This record gives sequence, structure tokens and C-alpha cells, in this order.
Amino acid sequence: MGAAAPRRKKARSRRPIRRRGRRRRFDPGRRAYYEEICGTIFQKCDSQPQVYFRAIEMQPSATVKLQNDTNCVMEAIIKLGTKEVVQLVGQSQQISLVLPSISSLTIRCSGEDSTQCRGCYIIRFRRA
Repeated sequence: MGAAAPRRKKARSRRPIRRRGRRRRFDPGRRAYYEEICGTIFQKCDSQPQVYFRAIEMQPSATVKLQNDTNCVMEAIIKLGTKEVVQLVGQSQQISLVLPSISSLTIRCSGEDSTQCRGCYIIRFRRA
């Protein structure tokens, strides 16, 4: 009998792992890089508005996705330099906004005082 051929190792799949936080990916169709910031929204209803994102220097173009997982009505206040956009997110709904620039994202919830407002946000920045 002859010597056995060496066994090859299987190639591991390079499936992306979903994680919370900051990511950077390449979009081959558009030839542009983009970064994502994602996080959870958790605050009391009828409390002070909370800032979830604030740009430090430049104001990049972005796509913002907001999801409301509770019975409260969520009010998203998005500042675009000198302008301000206010968008309501209904109970158990999700919205998506494409913005030319974003300088801050603030969330205010309205509902019963004893309930918690929960959801998540994803901000996707386009880098040329």
C-alpha cells in the first residue's frame, strides 16, 4: 500500500459577524466606503430628550434608521447644520431617513410616565 495523501483543511466561511458599535464596509456596487453606528434607545417616557449622536467636526451625509419597540410615541429630532427635522415614530414601527448631513440625533418619548421607551438606531455614513 502507498502512503496516504495529506488531508486538506476546509476553508472557513468569512461570514460577517453582527455586532453593536462601529463598523466599516465596502459597497462594491457604489465604490464607496460606509461606516455604521448603531445602538439601543432606552429612556423613560415623558422625560428630558436624550442625545444619541453628535458630530464633532464635519457633518457627513447619512441614512438613519429608527425602530420603536414599545407603546410610546418616539420623536426623533435630527439637526442638519442650521436646519432641524422632527420625525415621529409610531408604536412598534420603523422609519428610515436619507439625509444630506447630520450634526445630531436626539430622541424624546411621549406616553405614560411609568413606562420605558425602547428601540434601536442605525446611522450609516457614506465615505467617498
